[in-house]
Amino acid sequence: MAKLVVFYSRADENYFSGSLRYISTGNTEKVANMIAEIAGADLFKIEQKVPYAADYDTCISQAKKDLQAKARPELISMPDSLDDYDEIYLGYAAGIIGLN
Repeated sequence: MAKLVVFYSRADENYFSGSLRYISTGNTEKVANMIAEIAGADLFKIEQKVPYAADYDTCISQAKKDLQAKARPELISMPDSLDDYDEIYLGYAAGIIGLN
């Protein structure tokens, strides 16, 4: 049974318990790696061609504008095919969901 973990994760400046802190690896990426290891799944990181700013407040502003405009930023790449996977796990923001 082939499995894939697809995730979007943000490093750089993030908000934790009332303060801003720089992180080199986003939390969703850390969790995606754990799930992939446990499930024996392949990994695919969703990455924008033009990433949001590293600064937290600027990033939030950019993301809100995209959301309001229903924009879909161009991605660096897409998986070749999803047809070969029986299970796909999608990780984003603070949540992970499983799709069968």
